[in-house]
Amino acid sequence: MTLLHFYLGCAVLGGALLVLRTLMLLAGFGGDATDGPDFDPGTEVSDGDVSEGTPGADFRLFSMHGITSFLLLFGLSGYLLTFRELCGPLPAAAISLALGFAAMWSIAKIFQASRRLQTDGTVRLADAVGQNGTVYLAIRPGAAGKVQVTARGQLKVFDARARDPAAEIPTGAPIAVVAAEDVLVVEKR
Repeated sequence: MTLLHFYLGCAVLGGALLVLRTLMLLAGFGGDATDGPDFDPGTEVSDGDVSEGTPGADFRLFSMHGITSFLLLFGLSGYLLTFRELCGPLPAAAISLALGFAAMWSIAKIFQASRRLQTDGTVRLADAVGQNGTVYLAIRPGAAGKVQVTARGQLKVFDARARDPAAEIPTGAPIAVVAAEDVLVVEKR
């Protein structure tokens, strides 16, 4: 087997894996854990945010996508450099390895960046603190009512009570959220 055949074999294997992986993804298969976050059963991820140092933000150089891209680019570049006799066998091998690793590194960085975009979208009471809104159901003295507040870009209805326990805030009154406890604590604006 010649070096040319070796490069061609790598390119064909990488291309076949790429086509197979693409077809599997289109058919709904392939959402496996090999390219997703590693979750240790003892690790708790409470808020769903992926940040530096958490399992979802790790840099995975040796994933199925990375190996496929390495084989494809390594094989194609090695084959073309050798077939066209653009350089000798050692420089062709060095260039092919560099291009293959560059493809693998690029894929890993793309997946790392895409994992940082993940969020759970859950609106929490604390997200409404400092926001303005309106009373949806009147807040009576010593009792809770409901308010409409925009939190995390979503208009939500929350249970709320007045900061002053003796205050009454009628329906439609503008309010400001000053705290979040078991319900929102609001005051009239």
